[in-house]
Amino acid sequence: MRTALFVLMLSCGIGHSIQGFAATIGVSVDISSDRHPISPDILGVSGAPDLDQLAYPLVRWGGNSTTRYNWQADVHNAASDWFFMNIPDGNGTPASSSTEALIAAVIAAGSRPLVTLSTIGWVPKPVQQKRWGYSVLKYGVQTMTECSYFGSNPPSWCTADAGNGRCNPAQNQTMYCNAAGYIVDNDPLDTSDVATPQTATAWMAHLQQRFGSANSGGIRYYALDNEPMLWNSTHRDVHPQPLTYDEIWQRTVEYATAIKVRDPAAKVFGPVTWGYCDLFGSAADNCLDGADRAAHGGTPFVKWYLQQVCSYQASHGIRLVDYLDLHYYPQGDGVVDFSDPPNGSETAAASARRLRSLKELYDPDWDSESWLSDLGNTTPWHYSRPQLLRRVRAWIDESCPGTGLAITEYNWGSDNGASSALAQAEALAIFARERVDVAARWVAPASGSLVERAFRLFLDFDGAGGRIEGFSTRAISADIDSLGAYAVHAPGQRMMLLLFNKATTTTTAAINLGRSFNGAWKLYQFTGTSNLAQVGAGTINGAAINLSGLPARSASLLVLPESDVIYANGFDF
Repeated sequence: MRTALFVLMLSCGIGHSIQGFAATIGVSVDISSDRHPISPDILGVSGAPDLDQLAYPLVRWGGNSTTRYNWQADVHNAASDWFFMNIPDGNGTPASSSTEALIAAVIAAGSRPLVTLSTIGWVPKPVQQKRWGYSVLKYGVQTMTECSYFGSNPPSWCTADAGNGRCNPAQNQTMYCNAAGYIVDNDPLDTSDVATPQTATAWMAHLQQRFGSANSGGIRYYALDNEPMLWNSTHRDVHPQPLTYDEIWQRTVEYATAIKVRDPAAKVFGPVTWGYCDLFGSAADNCLDGADRAAHGGTPFVKWYLQQVCSYQASHGIRLVDYLDLHYYPQGDGVVDFSDPPNGSETAAASARRLRSLKELYDPDWDSESWLSDLGNTTPWHYSRPQLLRRVRAWIDESCPGTGLAITEYNWGSDNGASSALAQAEALAIFARERVDVAARWVAPASGSLVERAFRLFLDFDGAGGRIEGFSTRAISADIDSLGAYAVHAPGQRMMLLLFNKATTTTTAAINLGRSFNGAWKLYQFTGTSNLAQVGAGTINGAAINLSGLPARSASLLVLPESDVIYANGFDF
């Protein structure tokens, strides 16, 4: 325990700098202000994590390969990620499928699965063999095949006939190769069969039979497919036309209605956007604005979608979409990097940019350090200033109050990046403060990785199941670019303060707690070079505490004893 690194000072002031440390930053806490419950479902991940190692509360089964999945045959289509290819996953039966094994493991661990249901209208053919969307033999020579992808020494299992759907008109003079270099007019039946809402609800019925309904321990969360505004790219072999406002709403009505009939207690997530552009426009528009948006009164797509949800509910008495489901990846150079260091993503410039980019989630005055800044700030929507969570919260409050907010894909860097781990930890704190209801990182961090430390800080900070849970309350840092501060109150248990030192030097946090605390405190911490551990302890009898020597690029959790507090409403929590 590195208790000696920290100095506890009790006073009425904010403290003072300690010689040798770069800065002292004031933090003020008000346990009774900005108070709202934190949803544990913000601590979710996608993929297949080892829940015995860390009990993530939510696990999402989603991504491009879930748009076309045949549950009866356990076959998925990899779409543009891998040559539009059907790939068998098991032995052809639902009982042995990897998907149902994942769902079973999640439920058995006491976690909540979020299952993606296909709405694209196609499923892979129910055969245990590879099939592909763009046959070279059928559609002509293409710019890459599954075998040429590997260069001069392809593996024996590759298929030379499986093309990527791109072509050079000078080499491929069939009617299928257009001037833009794409294979067109291919037959979707090469890989897929027609599907309907009943196809999706037949799988729901099977899952209910095995796991129970939403109200009896079964699956409660269902997503309306994955990033449909990209289908004309990711799944263009079966849906080459860009999706419009009206088409996605019609699919929402058809599929969400069927889901609610099958299980009225189920919660539906939609429209599952892919990123920044489809907050504002459809795939038929030019990213943010275009003819489709103009035909819908110039209303941004997500805001319009919310209006349809509540308008439908008012007319039909059915809430079709319970959670507004968005995906978001910061666009700054080097910020999102799925490879492991050493690489450019942990350079000084990229690391600093990554940590600043968190302000894209909430700061109305922050201009993105990415191509978003080129979009300008003169329109009513201030495109260059994302303020994602506050923007969409305002749209929810205005257009469809009561809708939950879900960010079911996001990423702030590689698993083993020091700044990535710090950014991940602060992102979770921001989700808690900004009233996000569900979130799932893409994808679950590797066991033992730096980013796993960020989740462990929230889910098992003391190695004995200690969680950051309860109510988010007000905490204000005098310098948020250097020190992020977030307060959480667990009534009857403890008061917690999260501190993220984003500076490249040590920092002293001079904390005014707003009221007196009395008893033992503990400090937990991780850095890019140290695992999460208790690093300090002491006693407090007052309203102020100085923590000196907070290491550069570190995440710290101060756990304080519960105080006897009577709130303005006259009740204890």
